Amino acid sequence: MERKEILVKLHLVKPRIHCLTNPVTMQDVANILLACGGSAIMAQDPEEAEEITAECHGTLLNTGVPNREKFLACARAGRKANELGHPVVLDPVGVGASRFRRDGMMELLKQVKPSLIRCNQGEACTLLHLQRGVADGVESGITLDLDGQKKVAEELARAYNCTVLVSGNQDAVSDGVKTESLSGGDGRIARITGGGCMLSALCAMFISADIPAYEAALEAGRIWKESSEEAGKDTDAAKEGMGSFHRYLFDEADRICRGEEISTK
Repeated sequence: MERKEILVKLHLVKPRIHCLTNPVTMQDVANILLACGGSAIMAQDPEEAEEITAECHGTLLNTGVPNREKFLACARAGRKANELGHPVVLDPVGVGASRFRRDGMMELLKQVKPSLIRCNQGEACTLLHLQRGVADGVESGITLDLDGQKKVAEELARAYNCTVLVSGNQDAVSDGVKTESLSGGDGRIARITGGGCMLSALCAMFISADIPAYEAALEAGRIWKESSEEAGKDTDAAKEGMGSFHRYLFDEADRICRGEEISTK
């Protein structure tokens, strides 16, 4: 799909996303959605997870800073979204960091089918181990070359029958059949908290605007790469630092997604 067509759909739908995200990045996740044409509702309590999910276009399950209540809320929201046919984006933050996280993710994935998984290389490898029934011995901090990253993305997409975006210096997007890589960006995005969380939110926003999962992941990845690259140029031109990079990142994402030449009339 061309960007113009994607942005037209985005502006028409204005997708509302139920974001079960982590407290470290809540504000940035909500603000990037607002800047780019969507909006967020952040209900975290299991008692209202299903009701809020039903009021939204899509659901983002970000399992960072997990506890038992968080996993329960994610399961309830994800099951409800599946029941309603709403897209579910999974961001398995730090899933390999502890046995608790791995066990919680295994149980969550028994109950919920994601439409799209956005993760880094280590998280992707952990999810593959879990799908194969291996809960221990998962490597952390691994570094794959681009061919390895694309292979892992493809294997993960086939394992969970969904679209996968494995992010890094270059991104790999796969639906298990088609696989593409995305280059560009600015390395400073790794020096702000929540760069991956915000990319997952963009994936959820696009897929919830009736855009096919593979195209949604590609466009979210492209826009995030472009936004960080331009933010870096803005920061350098102004001879400023990381606080300004963070601000320019939002400015550039807003500019790209606003698509001033796009008319929805």
